[in-house]
Amino acid sequence: DNITRTRITRRRRSIKQCIVTEEARKNKRIREMFSTTASASSFRFHLPPRLPLSLRGRSPRFLSISNSEGGGGEEDKHHDYLRHRSTPGRYERTNLKLEHACSDHYPLDLFRAQLSFCFNGGSTKSLSGGELGTKRERNTSDDDDENVGIEMSVILPESEELVANVFSALGKPDEDPHWADVWHGGIALNEYLVSDESGGSLVRGKRVLELGCGVGLTGVLCAMEGAMKVTMTDREPFACYCAAASAVANGFASVTKALDEDASVVDGLAQMDVGLLEGVVDRRSRSSRKCECIEAKIMDWFKLDEYLVKEQDDFAYDVVIACDCLYCEEAVEAVASIVFKALSRRQQHGATSSPFTFLLADPPSRFPQNHEKFLKIIREKSGVKDVKRKDTLLAVRNPCQEDEGEIIVKICKYAFR
Repeated sequence: DNITRTRITRRRRSIKQCIVTEEARKNKRIREMFSTTASASSFRFHLPPRLPLSLRGRSPRFLSISNSEGGGGEEDKHHDYLRHRSTPGRYERTNLKLEHACSDHYPLDLFRAQLSFCFNGGSTKSLSGGELGTKRERNTSDDDDENVGIEMSVILPESEELVANVFSALGKPDEDPHWADVWHGGIALNEYLVSDESGGSLVRGKRVLELGCGVGLTGVLCAMEGAMKVTMTDREPFACYCAAASAVANGFASVTKALDEDASVVDGLAQMDVGLLEGVVDRRSRSSRKCECIEAKIMDWFKLDEYLVKEQDDFAYDVVIACDCLYCEEAVEAVASIVFKALSRRQQHGATSSPFTFLLADPPSRFPQNHEKFLKIIREKSGVKDVKRKDTLLAVRNPCQEDEGEIIVKICKYAFR
């Protein structure tokens, strides 16, 4: 298992290092392909007022929904993105930090970044010609006190590079530092959830499991969208800590379950209670107050049985979400087993009134054979033949990283009945 994990981690690092050049080339071809039928920009990404004006107004664009024709829009030529949270005035330092054996030399202070996900005002047209109303139009009876869209905070370390240096200093060079950053897949998945045709009902009132939660960007947004229960999982204890802190930062302290011992005590060092986070802003709306539980748990995809025994989790979920998880063949079967277990446990509990959903964000051209293998394994394990897949292409920029241009992310929605 350790050899497999090391191989996967190294391969994932290699993929992350070369993805910018590779995706930029492929994204250009995709944009050219859709530019002939481009429509007006549908969605807009807003950054908080505390950030410089040059950082606001980036426009994620839905390029394609399933086999429909795509939409476009003018590209923004101005770039001013950041990498490190310590830049004054850009990110807010919190009173939390991650304790480790080398803290004196490599302190891991935690920072608060604020993001907003919302429509570009008015109603927009889907690429298949239908009307997509704004969130307020779709939820006037439910969320009259809300603005259109969602503003949220995430708690994260100073940089991915610093986390990698800490792991190296601790003698853990094969540990994965990528959880410490916000990636394009997470940005795109949040935009998709907020801008969903059903008005956010994909997760509202549902039990949601997130694989590879990182700093909790998407898991916390699901809670804000009204999910009944959200379980955020990651292999790294520090990631689970940051995910729980992100939940507290948005006003969910009362429903955030205490961290397991493996995440609250790392290498024998007790971590600061996330409930002590200062500067908490209660962003709960009428919908998100329906969330009964948010938890962050350590899960190794290759040791699912151990996780189920240890956590005593009924593992009955309605929605499973993930970003960039089918990056190698070894991970496909592990992820498929987790999705199948959640599906089968849900069926055992008799919750079949609505379809079971697996939502995956991935670059559009990354290992399509892994997606086919995943679907084949799920069908063989579950015996479910009626699996509907709907793909959506979304072009986004990431304000939490140096500007890498507009990256296209594919949202794959698998619905099992």
